Parts: sequence; C-alpha cells; structure tokens
Amino acid sequence: MSDHDPIITRRHLPSAIWFLPLLAAIIAGWLVYKNYDGKGVLVEVVFDSASGLEANKTKVFYRGLPTGVVKELKIDKDLRRIKALIEMVPQTADSLTKNAQFWLVKPQVSLSGVRGLETLLSGSYISFQPGDLSGEFKRSFEALDQPPPPIKNSDGLYLTLTSDSARSVYQGAKVYFRDIEVGEVLSHALSPDGKKVLIETYIEPRFTYLIKSNTRFWNASGIRIKADLSKVDIQIGSLASIIAGGIHFSAPDETADPASNSQILPLYDDYEAAQDGIEVLLRFPGATELTEGASVQSRGIKIGRVKQVTLTDDFKSMDTVLLIDPRAQDLLKEGSRFWLQKPELSLEHLDQLSELLRGSYIELEPGQGAEKLSFTALDIAPAKRQLSMGKAIQLRTGQLGSVSKGSPILYRQLPVGEVLSYELDKTGKEVIIHAAIEQRYSYLIQTNSRFWNASGINFTANFDGLALRTESAAALLRGGIAFFNPAGNRKSNSTTSTKNTYPLYADYHQASEQGALTDQHLQNAFKIRLRALETGSLKAGDPILYKQIRVGKIVQATLNKDGKGVTLYGSIDPTYSHLINESSRFWNASGIKADFSLRHLSVRTESLETLVSGGIAFDTDYAADPVKPNHLFTLYSDRTTSIQQPLGVQVTFAAGKNIQPHADVRFKGQIIGKVATVDVTNEGKALRVNIDLFRDGHFLARQNSLFWIVEPAIRLSGIDNPAGILTGNYIEALPGEGQATFSFSGLPKPPAFQNKSGLNLTIHSPALGSLYKGSPLFYRQVPVGSVTGFDLNDKGEHVNIFINIKPEYALLVRHNSEFKNVSGVKIDFSLFGGINFQADSLETMIGGGISFTSPADSKPAESGDVFIIDEM
Repeated sequence: MSDHDPIITRRHLPSAIWFLPLLAAIIAGWLVYKNYDGKGVLVEVVFDSASGLEANKTKVFYRGLPTGVVKELKIDKDLRRIKALIEMVPQTADSLTKNAQFWLVKPQVSLSGVRGLETLLSGSYISFQPGDLSGEFKRSFEALDQPPPPIKNSDGLYLTLTSDSARSVYQGAKVYFRDIEVGEVLSHALSPDGKKVLIETYIEPRFTYLIKSNTRFWNASGIRIKADLSKVDIQIGSLASIIAGGIHFSAPDETADPASNSQILPLYDDYEAAQDGIEVLLRFPGATELTEGASVQSRGIKIGRVKQVTLTDDFKSMDTVLLIDPRAQDLLKEGSRFWLQKPELSLEHLDQLSELLRGSYIELEPGQGAEKLSFTALDIAPAKRQLSMGKAIQLRTGQLGSVSKGSPILYRQLPVGEVLSYELDKTGKEVIIHAAIEQRYSYLIQTNSRFWNASGINFTANFDGLALRTESAAALLRGGIAFFNPAGNRKSNSTTSTKNTYPLYADYHQASEQGALTDQHLQNAFKIRLRALETGSLKAGDPILYKQIRVGKIVQATLNKDGKGVTLYGSIDPTYSHLINESSRFWNASGIKADFSLRHLSVRTESLETLVSGGIAFDTDYAADPVKPNHLFTLYSDRTTSIQQPLGVQVTFAAGKNIQPHADVRFKGQIIGKVATVDVTNEGKALRVNIDLFRDGHFLARQNSLFWIVEPAIRLSGIDNPAGILTGNYIEALPGEGQATFSFSGLPKPPAFQNKSGLNLTIHSPALGSLYKGSPLFYRQVPVGSVTGFDLNDKGEHVNIFINIKPEYALLVRHNSEFKNVSGVKIDFSLFGGINFQADSLETMIGGGISFTSPADSKPAESGDVFIIDEM
C-alpha cells in the first residue's frame, strides 16, 4: 500500500440523516396525542326552543369560564323540541354525570330585578352545573326551564322554611332584618306530600349570628291591611318587599341555641301570626258574635288575641283558639273564667269609646288550681265580686222612674255602688230597689243618709220661674241614685223598720227638705250671705264658682222681711274659704249675658252648668282683709256690674234736653257711669234721670257736684261732640265738695268756668266776637290752650272769657302778658291810604281765637289771674 491509497474504515453509529425521519415521527405522534388529548366531549342537550341558540357561536359557561360550544342544532323527530350537540371541554368529562344540569341564560325582567343583563351585548349563553363526580356518566340531558338552586357550598347559613302558601315568595326574594337585606330565597317547591311549601333560604355569613333555633319568620310580601271600626292596621315591609316579596324575622333570642344548616323552621303568614303565644282552646255558644283578631283582656290589660274561630259540625258551639302572651301563663288555671264582654254606650263610660269602636273582646278572670289550656266560656259576665262583698241596702219609692239594673249610686257625683235589682212590694204600692255599696265606700252609709232619684232631668216650671236640674251626664241617660249625709244629729224622717232600708225621694229638694238639711261635708264650710233684688233662676243647690271651678253652693234663698229684696245663703268648701275677703265680688252667672252697642258686642256665659241650671260666680283680691262668717255681700246681676259696682244717684233736668237710657256719664272725657232710666216728671216740665255711677265715679255723689247734658253742635269752624250724632247725647259731670248726696239738679248748660289741669285764667273782653267754647289760644301761632267757657259779668258790663293753658305751656304766660282777639278779618279802608286786610289764619277767620305775647322779665301767671282785652 502506498501512502496515497485510501484507508477504508467501518463506522458503527447510524447516519445523521436518519434523525430527520425520527424527529418527524416524534412530532407526528405528539400532534396525534395533542389532538386526542384536546378533543372535547360531545353531549346532547334538549331545549324547548332554539331561541337564543346558534351553532358554533352559543357558548357554555361554568362560573364565568367557557366550558363548551354548541356545534349543531337539529329538530327532534316529533318536531316539538330542539337538540343541541355541544362540545364540552375535556376537563368536564368526569362531571357529566346523571345530575349535571344545563339551562339557557337570557335577559329576564321581573319585579325582583333584571337577570342576564350581560346577554344584551354578548347574546344568550348556556350555563352548566356539574354533576356528582361519583355518579353515572351521561351524554344526553334535558335543559331546565329556569336556573337550579345554587349549590350549598358557600359560607353562610342554609335554612328550609315551611309554609301553607308561598304567597309572592319565589327564588330571588330577599330576607330582611329590620329592613336590612341579610339573605335571599334560593328556591321553593312543594313538599313530597303536597301539604306544605318548602322554601330554601340562604343567610349571608356576617348575619348568621341573628338566626337562632327559635327564630320566627314571616311573609312580608306586598301590603297587608286589616281594618275594623277601632283602627286600620296596615303592615308594609320595605319597598322591595312590596314589589318583589320578602321574608322578615324577629329579633334574636340571646338565650336560644344558634340555628344549624338545613334546619327546618315555620314561615308565618304575617307579623301578627308570628308573635309567640300559648294556644288556649275556648268554647262559646254557636251564635256568639266573635271574629278573629279580637283581643283577650284581663283587668284592662291585653294578654292575647283570637287566633282562630271555627263552628262545630252541628253549629251548636264555636271553638275558639286563643293566643295568650306567655307572660300571662300563670292566669290559665282551672278556676279561671272567660266570657265575652260587649262594650256599652253610656256617658258613664265615654272614656272607653275605643273599646266600643273595636267591638267585643274576651275577658279573663284569673282563678286558682292546676294549669289548664281548655275552657268553656260563661254565658254572661259574672257578678262583681267587690259589690257582693259590700253593703246591701234597700230603697223604697212610689215610682221607679228611669232607674234600672246597673244604675249607679252616686256620692258627690262619684259612683260608689249600683242597683242590683228591683221589685214591687207585697201591697203593690211601692217599688223596692235592691242596691249594693262597694266595700271601700260602705262607711258612707249612715242612719240619716238621704237618697234621691237623680235620673234624667228634673224640670219644674211655674209663674215664679223655671228650675232645671240634673245630677250627672251618666244619670241623665242611664238613670241613677244620689245621696248625702245631713250635718248634725237631726234624725231622718224615714218610717222604715231597719237601718238598711231608706226612702228614695223624688229629687234633691225633697231629700234636703228644701235646703233645710245641709250635707255633712259642708258642716265646716265657710258661710256667706248675698243680698239681691231678686233670685232670678238661682235656687238651693246651685254652684258657687271661682274661675269656673265649683268651690261651694247655694244652701237657701229667703225673702227679706221688708219684701224689697232676697238674701241667699251660701257655703264655701273649707278648702277654698281663704278666697273670701272684703274685696270679693259676687255676680249671677246664670244664662247668657249680652251687651250690644254701636261700639261693641259682648256675649258671655260662665259654664254650661250655669247656663242651664244657674249659679253664682265671684272674683277676689288676695291682698284684701279677711271677713267673718255670714258676712253680707252684694250679689250683682252680672260680672260687668260687679266690677263697676254702680251707685245710684238722681239728677233732674229741665225739659227740652234729650237723654236716653244707657247714655254715658263722663268726667274729663272718661266714662264713669251710665244712665239707668229716664222719667218725665212735673207734668212734662222736667226729666228725672237715674244714674248708676261706677266704682271709680262714686266721688261725684257729693254736695255741689254739677251735671249737664252735652249735645253735638255744628259750627262753621267744626262740630262739637261729633260722636253724639251717632251715639246720642251724654252727661258731663264735675265733682263737688261736702257730704254725700244722691239727688241733684242738672245745669241747663255747661258751667262757664271749669277747673281743668294746667293754667286756668279769666279774660275780660268788651264783646265775645266770634269766640266759642273750644276756640284755640295761640302763642307765636302755636296752639297752647283753648277757651273753656264764657259768661257776662254780674252787671253785664263785659264778657268773662275763661281759658285753659295746657300744663306744658303754662310758663309761657307771664303776669303782664298781653292777650289779643284774633278772630275773623279786620279791614281798614281810606280814600288815600287804600285797603288794609288783616287775618291771622283761616282757622281764626272761621272759628275765632286768642293770641298772646309775654315779656321775658316778669313772673309767671297763676291760675285765677285776670287779664283784659281792650279792643275786639
């Protein structure tokens, strides 16, 4: 071998070229594996309709993740249903078992809200709920009409509520506590026996502590209205529960055990039915008028209600199921008694008007013995135990009147007993009334007690007057008997043989022997006397009122010995005796008092009692000195007169003046009296005017007091007393000095000089000119006073003009002031000097006036000073 000959060697490894087919085989195998591994599971789902389904587009979702897609849609052989061929992802293969579920999700609008809103944009889709992994594999399914209940695998509490009716509660309805949403209804379905509705409910984890083993749930769906005469009961949950339904539950019982998952609890129809109570069976006669919801009471306290009312098959009895408050359990004993209580309409029980409107209710009287939950009701209410244990009395009368069984026995208008029964005596001449006084008031019955029939209205009318009396509003309609115990040791006129039998008088006047007998409780009363011209409608027994509160009464009314008036004897309850003193003013408060004039209209009545039957009212000043018992007061006709306390005087005027009754009597412009009457005397030559001077005008009843009639006067400058044109003339007065007197001669005209406040002066003038009473007095053309009067002097040589300067301007008049009459117009005319026209003002041109000037260095003038005007 040469060095250039090739050397041939054999390699033992395969060539690299063989790696390419091997790699291709591996890739092909991996692709085959991936294709097999990624291939989905085909299932067939049957739907009622293909609405919302599209092949190769409609997807299947589980908890928001795509788990399949619809591959093909085809119609079933019977043309009624649609079969959808769905390719599910391989991961779902193990969960496609017998209880796997499919349903179509599409937009749904209901009262509870909007579901499937997301499908408005993405389109409808199929939702999938996996089956049990240990179940039997299945490849054909039927779609559900609605979503299945959620799987109970979330935190929280799952309960089953049972009810006779779902009534607006369905899947999605909310569960509320105090109107806060705490859970929802998952589903509802009939129980296997079809007698109940099973409502699956979910409570959120944060609220599970509220649910206890004895929690009471009720249906709060919509609005529930229960109405009767006494009330309208409207039960409303939240707005959501009104629209979509809902469930509420009661506050948790801290002593109860917490509820457990899948616990079964009842769902009540409403809040009232959910309230806890003890069921008691009570049987009534079949004709009993009783309805569900009627209350059960014991001694005025509501302890339960009627839950159910059912007639027996023979209609002879009515079985009633009561729901009693557990707190009243101790009242349910063998000796307990039930009866139907029907409210009665009477003025005595007006405070129970709500019971009258509510209707009948069941009354429970507790008894003794072992516990019992089944009773038979009494036909009528049992007799009152406290009356049967009280004092029994008999009353004998010639006529029953309107007294009836149950009529009250009154003491000071307080019911202290009642009439039990009545019957004729053996002779048939009298009625015997059997009555009982309550034990606590039995001490009020004494041997000399006086009873009278207080029923209805006691009406008496004759030429002397009219008397109207009633004891109380209850006795007015229902009838009643009243009594009092006379003061002192005077014995009763009773002819009965036993101390428990008393005569029944027709009225209070007979029982009190026309006021001669005084009620014992008035024995220590403060006695007063009242003098009046007449009694009017006042009589014994009428009230004496202070600020419309009864503080006493009239005991007796007698005619004075001189026959010119009456004296009323009154008694004031000792509690109010301190109200009587020297300043006390009494007036007749009977009927209605009306005072009408052009200035005002006043109508007054004290009270309804005094309006009908009469009475006396009074007012007082606490600071006045006290008086002794039997002090004599004046009884005025009305309240206004009691304030005015008029004093009568008589003034005689010459005929020719006009004055009418009720005209004012004034002093310096203030009303201090009224004209009472006007009589024509002395054959028409004089007027006798009787005046009532009010309390503030009593000072005018003195010697030398002056009275004159003021009439309206029309002048060019104005009108004097313009109000008199509408209201008429009035009397003006000036006080005199000396002893008291009550008869005067009136002046024919006002006095020339009137001593008014301020500075009163006299001016001597040759003539009056156009001055008149009221003409103004000027200083620097400012009015500072007026003319108060004028008169000729005794010899008629000049005119005395009386003027008054107002107090605030009095210092303007000096001892040597000069006065000038500025009335009218002064005109001077001469042939060469022309016409000189002088007028101070338009007012002085028409009505006259006086002006004055005062030096600054002289002393002030004093009232009574005289000044002279030389020229007019």
